[in-house]
Amino acid sequence: MNDLQRIKQLEKEIGINLELTDFDTIMEINNGYSIDKNQNVIGLNFDQFMLENIPQLLFSFQYLSRFSLYGNKLSKLPKEISELKNLQTLDICSNQLTELPNEISELKNLQTLDISSNQLTELPKEILEFDMEIRWEFASPYKGIFLEDNPLESPPIEIVKKGKDAVRAYFESLEGERRALNEVKVILVGDGGAGKTSLVKRLLGNEFDKNESQTHGINIDNWLLQDGKDKVKVNIWDFGGQEIMHATHQFFLSKRSLYILVLDGRKDEKTEYWLKHIESFGGDSPVLVVINKIDENPGFDVNRPFLQDKYEGIKGFYRISCAEDDGIEQFKEQLSEELLQLEMRKTPFAKSWFEVKKQLEEMKEDFISCERYKEICAEAGVDEQTAQDTLVDYLNDLGIALHFKDFELDDVHVLEPGWATGAVYKIINSTELADNNGILKMNRLKHILKQREGDKYFYPQDKFKFIIELMKKFELCYEMKNKSVLIPDLTKVAEPPFGFNYGEALKFRIDYDFLPKSVMPRFIVNMHEDIKGKLLWRTGVVLEDKDFKSQAVIKADEVEKRIFIYVSGDQKRDYFAVILSTFRKINGSFEKLNAVEKICLPDQQNIPVSYQHLVTQEGMGVKEFVPEGAGKLYNVQELLGTISIIDRTEEEMLQILRKLKDKFNTEDSLLNIALDIFSPKLKAGPAELEFKLVKVKDLVKKIFSSE
Repeated sequence: MNDLQRIKQLEKEIGINLELTDFDTIMEINNGYSIDKNQNVIGLNFDQFMLENIPQLLFSFQYLSRFSLYGNKLSKLPKEISELKNLQTLDICSNQLTELPNEISELKNLQTLDISSNQLTELPKEILEFDMEIRWEFASPYKGIFLEDNPLESPPIEIVKKGKDAVRAYFESLEGERRALNEVKVILVGDGGAGKTSLVKRLLGNEFDKNESQTHGINIDNWLLQDGKDKVKVNIWDFGGQEIMHATHQFFLSKRSLYILVLDGRKDEKTEYWLKHIESFGGDSPVLVVINKIDENPGFDVNRPFLQDKYEGIKGFYRISCAEDDGIEQFKEQLSEELLQLEMRKTPFAKSWFEVKKQLEEMKEDFISCERYKEICAEAGVDEQTAQDTLVDYLNDLGIALHFKDFELDDVHVLEPGWATGAVYKIINSTELADNNGILKMNRLKHILKQREGDKYFYPQDKFKFIIELMKKFELCYEMKNKSVLIPDLTKVAEPPFGFNYGEALKFRIDYDFLPKSVMPRFIVNMHEDIKGKLLWRTGVVLEDKDFKSQAVIKADEVEKRIFIYVSGDQKRDYFAVILSTFRKINGSFEKLNAVEKICLPDQQNIPVSYQHLVTQEGMGVKEFVPEGAGKLYNVQELLGTISIIDRTEEEMLQILRKLKDKFNTEDSLLNIALDIFSPKLKAGPAELEFKLVKVKDLVKKIFSSE
């Protein structure tokens, strides 16, 4: 039986009609196959057929090189998959796979394996036998093993995100004695004064203090929970409610946590603000909503059915009074049940890694050097550099030791997160910064960080540079001349007067379902070299780029949850691409953040059109359409052309990259923005897409190798 005969038999078995298609577009159609000149099937697409099993006949296509089973109902991948020796691309994304067969490693020609959006909790060690990088999120070009959106426990998601070397180090660590991690993280959030610290005290069996001071930064307490013969260590993180500190949350809030939202029953709370805040960092992590101070306002409540329907993570609502000790025991029982159900606590952990973790937790120092950390690792038998790096990264994700790979931060491991956040809190809440509109002179740090009566932490002068570098890492500030830094979130509130030609400007806006407070300050930090004079304020900035001969005005409307972008000048589309790419990078750092990009109609500025909708219309061959509220036809290509720069010649792309080199002065950072700017989102099949992305990489290398 030849391949074409097999196709006919498959059509009968499955009850569908497979169509012959162009090989380059096989991944973009609902179903189809492609053949080579010898009539061998080399591409098969079975996307969204709702298949529960793979027909055995499929494994007889010996020349198959691309096979897509996206969006089916497969719970198992049979070991016969190993018979497809010529496979280069296997897409089994969005199925219900709970495991992978060890035999999958026999596919030696495989270059892309997409198993994202399944139900995998473990990876077979054989996955390391592939000559491919292991990736969590999608990356261009489309090569490697993609695992995003799987509930992985072994290896943990945090380690998978570090790549193949980290995964290998994890598997090697488990070759000796191992045990379950049995450790979970609980994070309390809510407005200042809501009673988060009082709730922690009650949970730990301590007395209520009516004069409890507000948390400045982070407080961390531990609680041991009994589970049969096992003890589960619960790390309770109590976050201060100060809005400016929310920019630091991206480094501490994680998906592998349980969240407690504490609301103050005495006043109308920003309930949805905090629930969106949790989602943006924690995804679908479980959330317990606590309504506190019911002794002062027994009638206060929230719309529970509405919130529970809108936010999938909510596990329950609890009315308590810390002052009267009312409802605390019931809440504690429910919290215990939820914590014991968290799968993350079952993560296998090597005994040697436990030894390192235990020593670090028992140390009284607030921070140690990189060399001291390596000594502790060596004493515990963790000798390999890759294993040491993987472990410290994982401890960072667990919140046990803060560590960043940046050169300026690499030599210090912070053992007490409160030490770091306490320093940031002292700086940004100092009267000196308030009086100087966010400008911090470095020689004033000695005074600001001086240890005073009642202070928990001491900050030696030789760590001042580290603290400032940490703030830069948080994108809280940027360096200025004369040994000073500026914190955008502490600048003047009022917009200063300035001139700008809005009439001929390119107009764009981004609409958010939730606009994190840190987005605009982080954008200003990222683009600070382009700030025109002193034209910045707390929710906006004026930019100028002499290379692109363009100016831009960026404004945030926090009430409407929108950011407006206006760009004018000779190369406004090119400069706009840089600005938009910067926002995309910031928006992409949040979980479940819905940021809708919109093009404003050139002659009706108050009517925006979704950029993605225009891209879809273009892809469907729509020439003209009437935007809602516009009252007339607009050309789809012309609207996209007002902002798009993807159709550039190689020389034009090189010119743009040369101009960007000073802004993004490493090959990786320039490549990241180049891929975003030049990605061919319109009319590009996989083969063309891959070709163009490789071309962008080549151009970036050319820029750095020639200069």
